[in-house]
Amino acid sequence: MDIYQERYLKHQHNKTTNMYKFIGEEKLHYTPQEIDTLFKILNNRRSQRNFTKQNIKLDVLKTIEQSIALNPSSCNRKSIYGVWITPEGIDQYLVGAKVWAPKANSILLLFAAKEAYKSPNEKAFMPYLDGGFVAQTLYLVCEVLGIGACFINPNLVKENAEEFTLMYGEDYFVGAFALGNYDYKAKNPNL
Repeated sequence: MDIYQERYLKHQHNKTTNMYKFIGEEKLHYTPQEIDTLFKILNNRRSQRNFTKQNIKLDVLKTIEQSIALNPSSCNRKSIYGVWITPEGIDQYLVGAKVWAPKANSILLLFAAKEAYKSPNEKAFMPYLDGGFVAQTLYLVCEVLGIGACFINPNLVKENAEEFTLMYGEDYFVGAFALGNYDYKAKNPNL
């Protein structure tokens, strides 16, 4: 039995035996200031596509990577993981990364472990839903850290897809982030 199946079975057990029992900590109550801060973060978040040449500090990259494990996931499997790469040549592999992504400081590829998804009914969509939860968290964490971020869709350039899979393995590729420092914030699309 793998770790994902163990998490899945524990989740199923907790749902059936502890659904209405007290588990965990007391409910948190947030102050009006904390709520306002959250909405400020949500409102200020942008897809940043213009970056400076200044590299992201290693401790900031580690913080971004650590946030992946804090996400909700289907049946608490926590199957999403990241792989850091340099942006050079990324446009050869990702359809949505042609113009701006090679200018990023770092690229974070997101994968879902194939062994986490057992049911044929969930394999076509659940890894991507789990990846979506991670993507939203990464956007918010990057906003708080002052790092520009833009999601890159997981569509691979057809003629290079096999090479990409050979380099990064057979797990589900669920997306990527172009990350970097920036001087000027992208325009608010709601204004």
